Amino acid sequence: MMHDRELIYDAKGQLHRADKKYRKGDKGAKETMIHDRELIYNAKGQLHRFDQEKKGKHPIHKHMTKTK
Repeated sequence: MMHDRELIYDAKGQLHRADKKYRKGDKGAKETMIHDRELIYNAKGQLHRFDQEKKGKHPIHKHMTKTK
C-alpha cells in the first residue's frame, strides 16, 4: 500500500515536470503526461480496492439490500 502511495507521489511530480515542458513547446512530453496519468489512475484504483477489502463490503451496498 505504501508503494502505491509513493507511485502516485512520484507520478504527480513527473506529470508536473512534463506539463511544464509541454507548455514550453516540447510535444514529446505529451506521451509522458499520458503515461503518468495512467500510473496515477491505476495506483489509486489499487488503493481503493485494498481499502474496500480491508473494510469489507462497499458502504453503499449495505443500503441496497432489501429488508422486510
